[in-house]
Amino acid sequence: MALASLKESRAFAYLSERGEDALYAVKDALGGTGSSQYLDMSEEKLARIRTQLESTHDEDRLEGMRRVVALISKGRDATPFLASVLKLSSTSSLEVRKLVYIVVLRYAPSHPDLTLLSINSFQRDLSDPNPLIRGMALRALSGIRVRAVSAIVLLAVGKATRDPHPYVRRVATFALTKCYHMDHGQYDTLLEHISTFFQDRSPSVLGPAMCAFGELCPDRWELLHRHFRKFCLALSDMDEWSLPTCTQILTRYARMNLPKPDHALPMDEDLQLLLSSLQPLLHNTNPAVVMASIHAQKALQPEKVVNLLPPLIRLVHSAPDVAYMALINLLTFAESHAANVAPYLTSLLVRASDPAYVAQVKLRILVLIVQASDISMLAHELAMYTRFHAVSVATDSVTALGQLATSFSGVASTCLQLLMEVVQDATIPVPVLSRAVQVIKTLLRVSPDKVAAQIVAQFAVRLFVPLATYGHPKSSKRIRILTDPTSRAAVLWMLGQYSEAPFAGATILTLLIPDVLRCLVAHWDKEDAKVQCQALALSSKAFVLMDHLDDVTLQSALPVLHYELLARASRCANQDVRERGRFYSGLTRGLNDAENELEAAPSDEIREYIASHRALDQMRLPGVRLRREQVQHVLFARDQVEASSLERLTLKPITDDNVTCMSTFADGMHLRGWKQAQWPAWRDKADLPPAIVRAQDASSLAAGTNAQKTNTWLDEQRSFSSDTYAIKGKQTEPEKVVLEPRTSTRPSMRAPTKARYEDLDSFFNSDEDEDTESLGEPAPEDDEYEAEEVSSSDLDDD
Repeated sequence: MALASLKESRAFAYLSERGEDALYAVKDALGGTGSSQYLDMSEEKLARIRTQLESTHDEDRLEGMRRVVALISKGRDATPFLASVLKLSSTSSLEVRKLVYIVVLRYAPSHPDLTLLSINSFQRDLSDPNPLIRGMALRALSGIRVRAVSAIVLLAVGKATRDPHPYVRRVATFALTKCYHMDHGQYDTLLEHISTFFQDRSPSVLGPAMCAFGELCPDRWELLHRHFRKFCLALSDMDEWSLPTCTQILTRYARMNLPKPDHALPMDEDLQLLLSSLQPLLHNTNPAVVMASIHAQKALQPEKVVNLLPPLIRLVHSAPDVAYMALINLLTFAESHAANVAPYLTSLLVRASDPAYVAQVKLRILVLIVQASDISMLAHELAMYTRFHAVSVATDSVTALGQLATSFSGVASTCLQLLMEVVQDATIPVPVLSRAVQVIKTLLRVSPDKVAAQIVAQFAVRLFVPLATYGHPKSSKRIRILTDPTSRAAVLWMLGQYSEAPFAGATILTLLIPDVLRCLVAHWDKEDAKVQCQALALSSKAFVLMDHLDDVTLQSALPVLHYELLARASRCANQDVRERGRFYSGLTRGLNDAENELEAAPSDEIREYIASHRALDQMRLPGVRLRREQVQHVLFARDQVEASSLERLTLKPITDDNVTCMSTFADGMHLRGWKQAQWPAWRDKADLPPAIVRAQDASSLAAGTNAQKTNTWLDEQRSFSSDTYAIKGKQTEPEKVVLEPRTSTRPSMRAPTKARYEDLDSFFNSDEDEDTESLGEPAPEDDEYEAEEVSSSDLDDD
């Protein structure tokens, strides 16, 4: 009997249905029947959709609508079924009507003529007792972008402003901008609606209302004056998608209508209220809200940006796109507050999973905030980053090593040694090797001549001959030849610049340069124009310094190599090489005596070659002849560009000028809303409106008593929100605020009432007509933002 009565129980039937639903969910997850069946796009299934939509049974209609929505989700065109879908706009099934509105919202902008067929049903649904239907009808009606229905939509929005349910009023706020785009002539009426929405008590309506304000009239501050304090207190309860816009508008309002903070004077109470309301947003789960709060607090109180660093560091460990925007803003803090960002250095180290754009910003922050105690650790970290999978990050790591060496002289030798290990790695990409050679070239300026000579000798051999890796077995790979033109040109420059540096009991000039010049003559046609220009410079430097040589063979060989390179340059197809050849030819002309050169020639062929070059040189126009010391000064002088290369050894900036505006600028085009993102300048105190304009509007406040008013202004506003705010001058522990509807008594004073349902069976057996609750009634949380009525005397005291 007990089992039979249990089976007859409605509660048992309800739990059985829930068990079946769970079973279907498991089957769907395991590949069985479930929602995936609607993604079957076979011809047979598609042919049945129209029949299902035109059926008289709600179950078939719901099945057909689900397949239409599945078509849309798969990117398929569902317009052939649009006419049948619109016929269902008057159905009594709530589930079917929800799906109909989804399809209508999807195709209303592209097929406004078809959607006009169901406009009567939309208007009728505006009076439906279900607030969900009223809201969806208003969304569908405002989605018809036809100017002919703009008046109807505006009337519907006006009716929705007085709707008792906040969901419908929220939908009406989103429809304001659509009404303006359909008919600009209704601008004044829309402003009246915005003013009405500003008087709303529900935070779900206040947020979209502020967004509409930012779209339609972002500078009409007179509409916002009396509601500024209410918006500040409602920030923590708004939806997260409206918070960034609300925060931005309130910050702009503060900079235009509130006095600028002054350390010598107490902060304005309204500004203090805004800052106190922005502080909890730093702990929001939405990164956009956190970033908006950070930007706002930085604009209002830039001296307290240190408190904004922990939320930024938290966002660094989020998704890559969120981390990138957090790092961009952290970079601005590092440029002005490097010492405050330095404790977070280990949190900013590059991870192997970081995308290239995230790692590049991290590198720029690291080199800005590193302190002397962490410089050695960071140098070895950067050396590891040179093996990063992204070439751009590896290249920037090499540059960062050079920047550390120039900023901290004590670690210059360590950075140089790490860079030499990088260039000796046979597996690094060519761009990284090229950048490492250029950085080493710059760092050699601050290195001793002996160290510089050893490094130059290692690079010189790699111009034409592979050098076995020192300390590795013979079976290991040999270090490849430098093939990049930029690297080869840098090595030739180093050979010429340090040609007199001591090396192996002699100098670079006597041991390496003659052989390098011979190889350059043999491979002249294979070299890049950049390398050819540096070869001419190297030859000219060796020609100028040859009078210091005691070796007769070198004295006779260097002029021949120099003349041959000049001759090849005169026949080069590249104009820059030809001009460089004429320049160096005129610069070195007349430095050696012609008779002495001919006498020192070891053979007749060389003597004839020198004589022919002299004869050709005499045919050129005469010019000023410089002395050897003057030519040497011209060739070895470090011009302004080369002398400042140490200071220019920095990473390229992420943005051109203002990094904080990067979120509003992309690919050379300003993004939508970029003007509102630019903070206006603080206004002079003489131009500011009086504080009384921000007093609460008595018409928007609920009736109440003034018996519980406190002395301070912030205490007067405590009834607006559940948040507690520290009052200046009070160090007591904040009391717990209990929110209550203004017409209710405290729970402790209420008489105990009997529960309506004793068990689940009594709930199911009850008649549906007994339910007196209605979705159209105001939400309980709407009473949170009711404030006590403010008398005229109180307004005067503000």
